[in-house]
Amino acid sequence: MQTYTYHIVNVFAENHFGGNPLAVFPNADGLTDKQMQAIAQQFNLSETVFLLAPTAKHGVQAVADLRIFTPNYEMPLAGHPTLGAAFVIQQLQNLLNNFVLNTIAKPVEVQVNDSHIELSLTGFEQRISVATHEELAKITGLMTDDIANQAYWMNTGTSQLLLNVLSKQKLYDAKINKEQLQTICQKDNELAMLYLWYQDNDDVFVQFFSIENNQIVQDSGTGSACANLGAYFISQNQHPIHKRIFQGDDMGRPNRLTLNVDETQTIFVGGNVIAVGKGEFYLPNI
Repeated sequence: MQTYTYHIVNVFAENHFGGNPLAVFPNADGLTDKQMQAIAQQFNLSETVFLLAPTAKHGVQAVADLRIFTPNYEMPLAGHPTLGAAFVIQQLQNLLNNFVLNTIAKPVEVQVNDSHIELSLTGFEQRISVATHEELAKITGLMTDDIANQAYWMNTGTSQLLLNVLSKQKLYDAKINKEQLQTICQKDNELAMLYLWYQDNDDVFVQFFSIENNQIVQDSGTGSACANLGAYFISQNQHPIHKRIFQGDDMGRPNRLTLNVDETQTIFVGGNVIAVGKGEFYLPNI
């Protein structure tokens, strides 16, 4: 029987029972892909992150390689697992406040300031979805007057469909049609991930939906989509920016994210991380 230590943290949290929960395995060397996927399924959180000894895969000096798994598949990059992993490894190894973590997609620079962790990303891909205005309305259960007439696939490491909703009330009125979302995402040759957002000056209210096990799943705090929103603002020549992101309140798990984009088009996503538990996972020798 092998034993692996894990930590439970809440990311983007303002209190002990807020934020997006995450399981962090800080010493995951020796685990196979199949075992990591099985462990993520066991925890059944939105993501579980495994830290491995660093490699030179991206040609930079990183302190660890990250493997990020949902209960059903591996992600090339995700925001709240990266921030949570940074919080745990910085405490365990007493690292400096600035360091790099390797994800499958790209290296990610992180900055630690007590419990506030911030990641920075550069570069993105963008394309317009094939969905018509009417199809977007069917996906969201809203009227065409309630939403922008185009949705954009943005990718700073994970590709997601971004759609601007034109009022805060309509954002929370949205009822996602699974079949319509799946159809459009298949036409776009993408995984079904939808980020709805409404902007009120420097406050942005968001909801994130995906399809898992043939069901619509809502995420309480989505750092990768927040970074993609930063990329969207860059594409519209709206930078520098300083935004506060509100997510998860309707789920009873308030998440607060910071989104900044500077003059060099670097995207910064941050939030508070709170440690809530620690334990041991027993893995049979099979």
